[in-house]
Amino acid sequence: MLMLLVATNMLLCVTACSQNVQNQMERECESALKQFKTVCDADGGALWGQQLFGPTMFVDPNTRSVVANQQNKSGSFVQKGDLYCGQLPEEINLANTSLDYCGERWTCVMWDKGRDAISTTHLLIHESWHRIQNEIGIPPITSQNQHLDVMEGALLMKLELMILEDLLIEKGSIDQHLHDALMVRKYRQTKFPDWNEKHFECHEGLAEYTAYKLLPIDEKYKKGVIAAAIKKGLDADGYCNSFAYLTGPAYGFVLDDMMPNWRDSIRIGMTMQDLLISRINLPESVDEEDVINLAETYQATEFLQSEGNRLEAQILIDAAIKDRFTTSKWLMIPNNGINFTFNPNEHLVKYDSIGTIYQTMRLSGDFGTIETDNGVMITSDWSCFILPYSEGDQNVQIRLEGGYDIEKVDDKLYQIKLK
Repeated sequence: MLMLLVATNMLLCVTACSQNVQNQMERECESALKQFKTVCDADGGALWGQQLFGPTMFVDPNTRSVVANQQNKSGSFVQKGDLYCGQLPEEINLANTSLDYCGERWTCVMWDKGRDAISTTHLLIHESWHRIQNEIGIPPITSQNQHLDVMEGALLMKLELMILEDLLIEKGSIDQHLHDALMVRKYRQTKFPDWNEKHFECHEGLAEYTAYKLLPIDEKYKKGVIAAAIKKGLDADGYCNSFAYLTGPAYGFVLDDMMPNWRDSIRIGMTMQDLLISRINLPESVDEEDVINLAETYQATEFLQSEGNRLEAQILIDAAIKDRFTTSKWLMIPNNGINFTFNPNEHLVKYDSIGTIYQTMRLSGDFGTIETDNGVMITSDWSCFILPYSEGDQNVQIRLEGGYDIEKVDDKLYQIKLK
């Protein structure tokens, strides 16, 4: 009897704690949604010609509980005042993103009780821009800028960012700083010709620009906030998936001052880089000596040397990651519409010409779900995901739907197939 009472009390305690967390989530989300709507109403769709406020959900990453601003089209949410509550299905990957759910495009943000109100509003604006970006005329794309995760590419991005930081805090001539930042960019893009920097900058950078632009803080502080984000970003090991979060807002605010209607040109296919270069007289070519001189001018030489030494150590780590793939058996998953999420701030590793290795990833599809922090390689043609595979690997969680199993193809290769 005593054990039964103890177990009952423990269950009641857990239930009460869960309810308290849910109540806190609902209160905080209701406040955040009201603030977000106020910001969107103040813009009235003026910035991009589209209203940002629309289907929006917060998701608790621990329980998948949903708090939304409207009912979904299947009618499965439970209304609680102005809120709608439910559960996000397991097959949907959790991320701050825009996603298709019940036949509708939603803004999705992970609920974090430690996040402050301004940061939450910023994130809601960013992800809501992604929700409507197709309507604006800017198709979503993935970054093809792996050169920014090798040492030379990363160092050249750091130099461009340092110049942009000085530009934003108005440390010298703005026109000269812009010219010099674009000089570094031209050299980098000439040295690494296979890239989509300027297009990915529109995809991710314009979302971040919009978040800063509409953020309800004093206008005179915004460039300083962006400069502070750039300064923090100088510590990154690589920038393949993250550089646009820094360059996009910086160049966007520069364009605000240069060409007030520049966003109209973006909507018909121009990029921020195109518009800036059209206004800045750059030389036909930029060589290494030009870049070395710019590093000295902006007192960046010592910092870049230190970063170079630090990134050399990363080369050994990259070699170990590649060796893990070389020596392991492979689980291959064809990319037939698989959904996947990853950390955009992570350093990527190029695996010869075969593909690119992401450190952490969650994949979901008809087969079930896979979560790993042991590396996933996406082939260069995006046709396949490859994981190092061994039975009982604690770094990989594989949950297969009924009817699916892992089948050995040969001594090196495994695949997921219907039984």
